[in-house]
Amino acid sequence: MNIQKENLSHREATSTKIFDLCQEALKMRFAGEKKKNSRLRSPLPFEYAEFKILLAQSANIILERRRERNNFVIDIVNEPVISELFLYMTMNERFRGNILKGIMLVGSYGSGKSLIMQALAEMYNTAVETSKSQLPQIKFIKSSDLLTEVLKENPAGVYFSRSPIVIDEFGREPKQIMDFGNLRSPIVELLCRRYDIGALTHGTSNFTLETLCSENQYGKMTGDRIKSMFNFIELKGESRRT
Repeated sequence: MNIQKENLSHREATSTKIFDLCQEALKMRFAGEKKKNSRLRSPLPFEYAEFKILLAQSANIILERRRERNNFVIDIVNEPVISELFLYMTMNERFRGNILKGIMLVGSYGSGKSLIMQALAEMYNTAVETSKSQLPQIKFIKSSDLLTEVLKENPAGVYFSRSPIVIDEFGREPKQIMDFGNLRSPIVELLCRRYDIGALTHGTSNFTLETLCSENQYGKMTGDRIKSMFNFIELKGESRRT
């Protein structure tokens, strides 16, 4: 009996030691993941008035690039969205969504979604460049162009799987294509990869979350991931194009 008790005591002590070692290893892995995630983004160091000035300047650069004569205007229609984006980009606790998710800006055609998100990316990238930060920059890309890149077996495909991106016109690309005789859903594959590795993803879309989750778009399974990846923010108003 004494030998049995000693063996039992030894096994319990060994089990406790292994448990402590496993727990410590898992704590270190968790800390490593948090540290890695903290390197993906940093709050912009601007006040709201400064944020609006820089966003407008970035938007005007894009408009000039497009050879458009209009200047970007912040008004009562788009300012509620811009103020919310400011809270998100400065990682302010007053942001009404989940600060860890990306932004999906939705609204009608011509309402200025693409311009705002592209200007936001350009402003953020300029801040990263001028501060000489090692943070990854945000790539702005049309969903149709992204589809082409995903299909390429080259480093660009890896880039779009991991780095922060804004997918413009989300949901308007072909959902399924033939690739060397195989039926594929490249954007769905990309979203699933980005979801699994926690890559920061933003987008613009003319479609609501409900529509994107429908069987005519990405389906309920992918739609559930989309719901988990994005804060949906609506930009109200009609087309601003003239």
